[in-house]
Amino acid sequence: MSLLEVYKRFPQTIVKAKGSYLWDDEGNKYLDFYAGHAVCSMGHAFEPLVKAVQKQAEEFYFYSNIFHMKPAVDLAAKMVAAMQSPYKVYLTNSGSEANEAAIKMARKASGKKKMISFENSFHGRGITGIGVTGIDFYHKFEPNLDEYTNFAELGNMESVREAWEEDVAAVICEPIQSIGGVNMASYEFYKELADFCAEKGIYLIFDEVQTGCGRCGDYWFANIVGIEPDFITTAKGIASGLPLAAVMVKDGIEVNAGEHATTFGGGNIPCVAACAVFDKLGEPGFFEALNVRSQKIKDQLGAFGEGYLLGIEIECDDLVKKCLVEGLIIGGSAKKNIYRITPPLTVSDEEVDEFLEKFKKASS
Repeated sequence: MSLLEVYKRFPQTIVKAKGSYLWDDEGNKYLDFYAGHAVCSMGHAFEPLVKAVQKQAEEFYFYSNIFHMKPAVDLAAKMVAAMQSPYKVYLTNSGSEANEAAIKMARKASGKKKMISFENSFHGRGITGIGVTGIDFYHKFEPNLDEYTNFAELGNMESVREAWEEDVAAVICEPIQSIGGVNMASYEFYKELADFCAEKGIYLIFDEVQTGCGRCGDYWFANIVGIEPDFITTAKGIASGLPLAAVMVKDGIEVNAGEHATTFGGGNIPCVAACAVFDKLGEPGFFEALNVRSQKIKDQLGAFGEGYLLGIEIECDDLVKKCLVEGLIIGGSAKKNIYRITPPLTVSDEEVDEFLEKFKKASS
């Protein structure tokens, strides 16, 4: 195989996907409760998205950002409306790029260099993202920019205060540490964190690469806890499988033309796909139904987290592989006995029941 093996892939070759299911080249069917790292938020072959992409591809699929493009303008308006606060939107291609941009903007606007981040956090695989990632495994590249980061403990405001110094530009917080083991603090902690940043005159970057775009049962995790971060980064499920990411920058933070940009970010095709995602999220009762189904999984399996970013702690070796045998896809984490459940946001009651049956059988 000519592909560089940057992932430890499973042996199956996936050839077809529809709704909440995948099929391999031998005809085996899998219920997808991982959604490709929480990316396929609308499941697979979501009809409104497919039609929007087809229509846009036939009309006009790309030009660079030297002109205005309606799909990008429409998407930015939908994102800001979902936050219900004055933000401007920068569109890019991946979560790593979004976090890189937000950190760069915060340093530029503040004139300071250092960051506060959290142990067990993950903020991307670029050198800047690794520098603020709180998982030791990723700190094996040079130059290792973690020397510019003070790490605190999620949920512990005293450790945040101890991490602060005069040269801190911003706090970057992954509100639910997904790969780190689905770690989450109390709602009050996030409010106290926002108040602390305002008190010290430093920026708050909410890394909603996974928690955003409906994953946690609202458009943004910031909405759930009732705060308005200075920067919100998001990616993963924003376009349900097409490469797109964003930084939402609060009004009043100065970012000048030429200080940051991207060639492919905000292209027409991923933007119309993302508009289809936000239109679905905006349907009456969508989040209410999602949260009811999420609670059912929590009740039956002792899962923790928010919405469809859930963790289950269970001592069962090779559980991901055992689930595959049962026709179920789930995810692991950096913690051996914590498994991640991140299905499409569109799963049905029947599919939740099927998941519960297959998971219990695989883990028994």
